[in-house]
Formats: sequence, C-alpha cells, structure tokens
Amino acid sequence: MARKKGTKVKKAIEKINENIDENRSLYNKILCYIKCYGGYLLAVGAGCTFGANIWWGLGLLAVTAGWAYWATCQGRPCKGGNCGKCA
Repeated sequence: MARKKGTKVKKAIEKINENIDENRSLYNKILCYIKCYGGYLLAVGAGCTFGANIWWGLGLLAVTAGWAYWATCQGRPCKGGNCGKCA
C-alpha cells in the first residue's frame, strides 16, 4: 500500500512539472513580481504587527530590510536603475 502512495506522489509531481514547463513565462513573471513587490507586503505586515507585539514587528521590519537589500541587484549598487526590473 505504501508503494501506491509513492507512485501517486511521483505522478502528481510530474504533472506539476509538466504544467510549469508549459507555462514557464507566466511562472517567471509571477516570481519576478513576488521578488519586486514582496517586500512591500512584509513592510505592511510589520507595521500592523507593531501594535500587537513590538518584537515581532521589529523582526518583520528586519526581514523587510534584508529583502530590499537582496532584491536590488543582490546588494550591488545598480547602474542607471535598470537592475531588478520586472518586464
């Protein structure tokens, strides 16, 4: 019986991979927008969390700062502002 579960999981993973291969540009665009705008969502979450718990809010704020640092050219300064744009 355990073998059937393993084969079902493998088939499901193969199906997901086929779907990703068919829609590669869509998935790349979604991941790019998450990279570009995910920090804003974290910042809003940090602001809302400050009212409940200052330490959780500071933690989320630190994660937001790290996200911003790595989302813009992995910490390297951008020349002309062209790096990190979602097209």
